[in-house]
Amino acid sequence: MTHIIYLIVIASFVIYKLLHNFQLRQRSKKLGCKPIKKIPARNWLDYFGLDDIVHHKELTEKGQTFERIEQAFERANAKTFQGTAVFKSFIMTIEPENLRHMMSSAHFNEWNIGHRPKAFGILLGDGIFSSEGTQWKHSRVMLRPSFTKENIKQITKMEPFAARVIELVKSKHGASIDMQDVFQFFTMDFTTDLLLGESSDSLKDALGQPSRTGIDPELKKQFSVAFDVTSDYLMVRMILGSLMFLVNPKRLQDAIKTQHKFVDYYIEKALAMNNEELDEKSDDGTIFLYQLARETKDPINLRNQILSIILAGRNTTSALMTFLFAQLSKRPELYSKLRDIIRQDFPDVESITFDSIQNCDYLRWCINETLRYNPSVPFESKTASVDTTLPRGGGNDEKSPIYVRKNTRILYSLWVSNRNEEYFGKETDKFIPERWEHLPRNGGIAFMPFSVGPRACLGQSLALTEAAYMTIRLLQTFDSCESHLGPEPLRKTSSATMRLMDGCEVSFK
Repeated sequence: MTHIIYLIVIASFVIYKLLHNFQLRQRSKKLGCKPIKKIPARNWLDYFGLDDIVHHKELTEKGQTFERIEQAFERANAKTFQGTAVFKSFIMTIEPENLRHMMSSAHFNEWNIGHRPKAFGILLGDGIFSSEGTQWKHSRVMLRPSFTKENIKQITKMEPFAARVIELVKSKHGASIDMQDVFQFFTMDFTTDLLLGESSDSLKDALGQPSRTGIDPELKKQFSVAFDVTSDYLMVRMILGSLMFLVNPKRLQDAIKTQHKFVDYYIEKALAMNNEELDEKSDDGTIFLYQLARETKDPINLRNQILSIILAGRNTTSALMTFLFAQLSKRPELYSKLRDIIRQDFPDVESITFDSIQNCDYLRWCINETLRYNPSVPFESKTASVDTTLPRGGGNDEKSPIYVRKNTRILYSLWVSNRNEEYFGKETDKFIPERWEHLPRNGGIAFMPFSVGPRACLGQSLALTEAAYMTIRLLQTFDSCESHLGPEPLRKTSSATMRLMDGCEVSFK
């Protein structure tokens, strides 16, 4: 009797799955969807989506994750394909219409950020990058005043930090210097000054100058290392999805503690103030920490939000500047051309204004080409909240819609997408700023370095202004920049933000 019951249960389950799949196929057909291409497995591990996990350390050390993804699209012979990762199907695409569809306001509620809240939550809690719904909306409303155009226009606030960068470079007397570290010091100092009310003074530490901040210099060094360590682990956790609990080593836990300890300095300082003092120091509501401290006295909430904006302010903008100067150092003719244009358009510090930066076309082309060639945020990822569709990828010509089941993860590779000749012209595997002379000012439908839609980066204008200002100041000062980097392709990390694994060793003269 027991065996009969088991058979009935199994048969019922099989019948249910068959009927459910039939209904999905019928619904898909009614919506005009067509089958999606599948990437062929290279071996039995790849068939179950385990090959990259098993060889993760080896692949990471090679630093060519993005080239490997580009090869995957070539192997699939498609711009959108279905693959498997850790036993679970996913869809990878480089069709810009698909990403814009998912990010649009009209379809916003059909998609979520998948495993990111849990994967990143051990560091960021429910901060803006690891939250959804009401909490995310509230965080965004709180951050918005800090990134208004009026506040960004106050670029004179950048000059003290830019001057320290120049002083640090000059102190090397033409010897090589890792500009990736220097740019991270710059963005960290400026971000903490602008949004937290007090600079971390990393550049002063590097120069051996006395710092105004009460943070231990050794803790600042540890924070920088810990931040990079954590970024790598968090990306692995997100890839593993429901198996992320397998990745929580002591090294990660220690790195998180270091970052929490660093941020707690700012929190304790804010919580020690009364509301009148917070109002006085908030700079008309533009200093994020003091505004937030008026709303909540919860130190955990404060910590989550602060770490989120440090993540955005430090890594992405410093990556943009790092990759720009990596290319300029390798191409002396480009450096000379940009230098001459900058010295003509910006004869002194006072001539650098928000408007004059916007009017310097060749500088904009160089920055855009950097964001195309090596995007600071190399991936976008969404997970279907409901059974839904994407506009491109179905059929042999990939022009028909595809049906996407609930909980399916969609990965969009900006690094590969930005090499699509249909949108960016010829020789997309080369760094050519001049291509932007013939492209739309905003880059067109395929250019989305700061994302689009409701989750578009609030700090876009600030990041571009920072990068432009620092570039202008360096080229005003130094006649040449020589590369000490290795051959292309340079080794790159594949974490939430992209950076050079071997640094950016160059020398200015």
